[in-house]
Amino acid sequence: MVFVQNHSSVGFALPLVATRPPNPQDPAYQQLERWINFAVHGALFAALNSGLWLWRGLRPESLGQLPLLSLSWGALLLLHLAWCCNKALKSA
Repeated sequence: MVFVQNHSSVGFALPLVATRPPNPQDPAYQQLERWINFAVHGALFAALNSGLWLWRGLRPESLGQLPLLSLSWGALLLLHLAWCCNKALKSA
């Protein structure tokens, strides 16, 4: 799948446009899907982790295992990043 930048006379960049229909077997499509999955994983980590730490700040006696959860989930997020980078380098 090839993406091109829309060019117009407007002073800002428009969104990317697909030049052909999506094909799940296409390596570029698979790579994009991996990066989108990583972005969702990172967003969930940031949102839930920050909310849990806020809750722990409001109620210090609660969520005693939160540091272990945060470190474990952060390590999994880093592994996911390494996997995405490894796949990107192999497909390049």
